[in-house]
Amino acid sequence: MLPLTLIAILSLGIVEGLDPYKGLLFSYYFYSFRKVKESYVVPIVSTITYYIVGILIVEWLNISDNILTRGIMFSLLLVHVLIKLVIGKVLHYPSNMRPKILNVIQWSAINSIIQMNFIILLTLSILSKPSLILLPITVIIVRETTYCLSVKNNKILLKLTEYNFDYFYLITVLLLGIVIILPLL
Repeated sequence: MLPLTLIAILSLGIVEGLDPYKGLLFSYYFYSFRKVKESYVVPIVSTITYYIVGILIVEWLNISDNILTRGIMFSLLLVHVLIKLVIGKVLHYPSNMRPKILNVIQWSAINSIIQMNFIILLTLSILSKPSLILLPITVIIVRETTYCLSVKNNKILLKLTEYNFDYFYLITVLLLGIVIILPLL
């Protein structure tokens, strides 16, 4: 795996993992209802459910790496960035607020589709197949670590809610776009 590709994947995983609105708040919500064991499972379940839809699409399509595919994926990434920039706050399914794992699965799957994360996974599949595993693993590690730290000190989670992670996400997606188009230049 090329270093720039690895940097793009890890950056995306770290940003997704630190974003409190993509599962960390749900973990803390479980914790506040005294569902401590489930609160530690939420980051794993939400990440796997969020990415499984895109991974299934990637495996179903099985696209090849060529100039045309890279150009199309670069264009899709730019459209993805523009859509997230313009209507990013609307692209979110709030879900049922009962602290149940099934609600987390439903929330993650629907948000995965609404937020079009399969575009990211299609792009990653062109760069390298192991990245389809590396991204979710990175997100799980960052989410679990952040959650464990925030349980001990809830100021960490409150501090993370002050940042707009959509902008960080857009920067990492643009980095991914550069990685996909760079060999064509």
